[in-house]
This record gives sequence, C-alpha cells and structure tokens, in this order.
Amino acid sequence: MTWRNIQYTCWLVFFCIGCVLWSKYLLAAEPPKTEAQKKEEVQSNKESPTIIKINNPLTSGTSTPFSAQETPGHTRFDFDNLTKLMEEHKTPLAAMAPDWLNLAVEHRTRYDVFDNGFTRSIPGFNDQIHQRTRFLMEIKNIIDPLKFTLELTDIRAPMAKYGQDHSPVFANHFDFTQLHLGLHSKDFLGTGYAAKFEVGRFMMDLGEARLVGGHRWGTFSPAFDGLHFMVGNEQEKWSLRVFGARPVQRDPNSMDWNTPETYFSGAQVTNRDLRWANFDGYFFQLNEGNNLRKRNLSTTGFRLFAKPTKKSMDYEIESMYQFGDTRDKSVFAHRHHGEIGYSFDTAMPLRAVYLFDFSSGNRDPDKNFDILYAKRRVEYGPTGMFGPFFPSNLLSPVGFRATLLPLPNVRLMMSHRAYWLANKHGAYVGSGLQDPTGRAGSFLGNMLDVSVGWDPQFSYLKRVSFDIGYSHIFKGDYFNKVADGLSADTNYGYTMATFKF
Repeated sequence: MTWRNIQYTCWLVFFCIGCVLWSKYLLAAEPPKTEAQKKEEVQSNKESPTIIKINNPLTSGTSTPFSAQETPGHTRFDFDNLTKLMEEHKTPLAAMAPDWLNLAVEHRTRYDVFDNGFTRSIPGFNDQIHQRTRFLMEIKNIIDPLKFTLELTDIRAPMAKYGQDHSPVFANHFDFTQLHLGLHSKDFLGTGYAAKFEVGRFMMDLGEARLVGGHRWGTFSPAFDGLHFMVGNEQEKWSLRVFGARPVQRDPNSMDWNTPETYFSGAQVTNRDLRWANFDGYFFQLNEGNNLRKRNLSTTGFRLFAKPTKKSMDYEIESMYQFGDTRDKSVFAHRHHGEIGYSFDTAMPLRAVYLFDFSSGNRDPDKNFDILYAKRRVEYGPTGMFGPFFPSNLLSPVGFRATLLPLPNVRLMMSHRAYWLANKHGAYVGSGLQDPTGRAGSFLGNMLDVSVGWDPQFSYLKRVSFDIGYSHIFKGDYFNKVADGLSADTNYGYTMATFKF
C-alpha cells in the first residue's frame, strides 16, 4: 500500500470515529415509548392472526442482536433486515416520521486486503476500500392497502486496483435498487391468509439464497423489474411465491435498466408445519437472448430442514438440478448441500455444524452448475473482492463451523473447510485457471475463516455495528502445478463499520 493510500485510510478511520462520537442526534436511540403505545403494541400482538405472525428463532430482538443459530449468510446487512428495523420504528428517521411514512438510511464502509492471490488476473497483493449507502423509504396507510417502496443505493470503491472502481461488480453510483408499488392484504380474498402483490423493481431472498438472494455481505446485489406475488407466510404455516421479471443490468456511471432479451421467472412453495421437516420446493427459469452466455436454464430443487433450537440436533438438506442449454450446448448439472448441527444450552450460546457441499463440474465450463443470483457468504467465506470459491465444479466433503456468543451483542464465528474440484479436468471457477489434462490434480486446499461481530446496544452506539475478520487459504497441490507464482498461501482480512439512521 502506498503512503497516499495509507493517508486516505487514516482519514477515513478518523471520519468514522468522529461520526460515532459527535453524531449524537443522527445516531440517537429511538424515543422511549409511552405507556399508551406499549399497551397498544401488546393488544396488537394479541389480535394478530397466527398466519401473519412472524416468529423466527434466528432473530432475538433488539436487546440480543445475535443468535448462535443464525448462519453467516443471513447477516445484519441483508436488504430485508433494514426494512424490518424501519417498519418496527427502530431507526431514528422512522421513529420521527408520521404514521404514513417510513425512512431509513444505512452506510457501510469496509477495508479489505489480501496477499498472494489465487487467480490468474490478480496473482499478488490487492486491497480495497468499499462503501455502500442505502436510502430506503416506504409510503403506506394513505390509500390502504397500497404501499410504495423506494430504495436508492450508492456503491463505490474509492480505493481499488485493477479497474475495480469502474467495474459493475464493485461500483454502481447512485441508482435505484427498489422502486415498486405493492398491494398488501392481511386477509386475501377472505381466506385469512396474508398476501402481497408487487410491480416494479424489487429484490428477493429465497430460502437460504443459494440461487436467489438480495443485498449481501459482498458487493453485487441483483434486482429485478417485473411482477411478484406471495400468499401465506414463509416463517409459519405455508407460503406460495410466484414472480416474472427481467434482471437489472448494472452500469457504474449510468442508470441501470433491465437486461435486454433476458427473462427470469419462477415459483416457490414452503411449509413450516412440521418441526423436523420444514420444506421448500421451487422451480426457476432463466432465458437469455443475446446477452452474457445465452443461457436457457431450468433449475428445480427442494430443501428439507429443522430449525435450530437449544439442546437439540438440527439438519438441512438441499438439492438442485439444472437442465437446458448454454451457448447452444446441452446442460445437465446438479448441486447438493447438507449440514448437521447441535445447539448447546450453555451460558454462552454455542452451535457447531458439520457441512457438506457438492456441485457438478465438466471439462467444458459452459456445462458447470450455474449459481444464478445466489449468495456465497452462506457457506464459502467472505465474498466482495475476495470470494475464492464458487459452488460450481466443487466438492467439499469436510467442513465445520462454530458460532459462539460470549455476550448477547458479540458473535464469534469460525469455520474450516477443505475443497476439491469435482472434475479435475474442469475449471476452477472464478479464477481463470484450468488444467484440461487433469495432471494438476483436484485438491485446492483448506480455508480457515474467523470473524467477530459487535453490535453495541447502548446510547447512540446502538446505531453502529462493527465487524472484523480473517481468512487463510492453505493452498493445495493444484496451485503448485497449474500456474507459476500462485503457490503461496493467501491471507485475507477486513474491517467494517455499518451505520443505521
């Protein structure tokens, strides 16, 4: 890092500290509730129908922002988390706004750095400052049951190398990520089930987001222009979701617009009636015209799982099957995820998980499993400018993750996984590396991932969250044989601060 970049980083750190120390009013806690408001809230909770009541064990309320049962893929930075905080008036702007208006602003700054790269394009040192600012607004209760949602997002990489500051993967200067009109009903056609219908630009999180996910820990946040309908509740009982849309194509310096001649549609059904057999089933269809890789892919799959609870075993199984064609080449690929976990009933909540992943591969990269619009932070470590592993042509039969809460507002997470290519003749996806002869073998190595999250829950600091993490790739024989200069182990680290107004 040059001296100029070091100065830039120091000034940024000082600015963040100054915001924390002197932004007393912007970061102030929400006003205390009156007795009348508390009674009204209690009465409202009593009268709420079960079908629309959300009772998700993965979130523990404002006083305990973390849970040992949550996954690294579902973070405080996902798009729906800010929406929930805003609608519950747990952001200062929303608390001050009238009943018909919800407002929230979120800013995140992260510094990433790694040495000894793992790709052909970046073989050595790389660092980056990445910033994301989101403005979210909802207008409701004026023409009931209509709701208008607007989200503006500004994504920048002010300190970046290799042209990443102008790449649509890392930058998107002040654009719309959500702009839709919704029709919401708590009693759809007199059935007693909640429902919503949205038209415009929206984002989606389906299941564990292994195929479709919204705002994520990394930088790329897929949005869609089209129609979206859901009835029921994904957290309790059952739900049905149907959508048809065009994916939004990002341009760093111009207005985003939907991808020409590309259509993405699908349906998902969920059931939460059985403690040990929660079920998701889905079918997605992607059709590209002359854009990207001319993919015409159908993806179907299912997910079975038990929600983690204290003093109990839990599990998750998800299988995905993909067929169609890419660049007029016939494709059949599949991906499978499995995990077994146990949540300990200890003074410091602890959960340990065994992980398994397999994603089919082929000598022809066009025939590998396509992850569509998925998150990767769930099982594969930090993404953004790092993200060394894609669930495509990949085998990871040995993986462990442990989550510990030494304090209610502090979460420690550690995972360790071993990775192989599913097909040693195929590509190491995302790296630009491939050995068609197979002589380099298939063992990619092991990765250790450690992170600490802190959500202060006092005074104005409750509007700030801090994260720090470190990952180490113990490279396998594959890197020694496939390319020169890539055999040294990789060290990656990040620090991150997030402000919510």
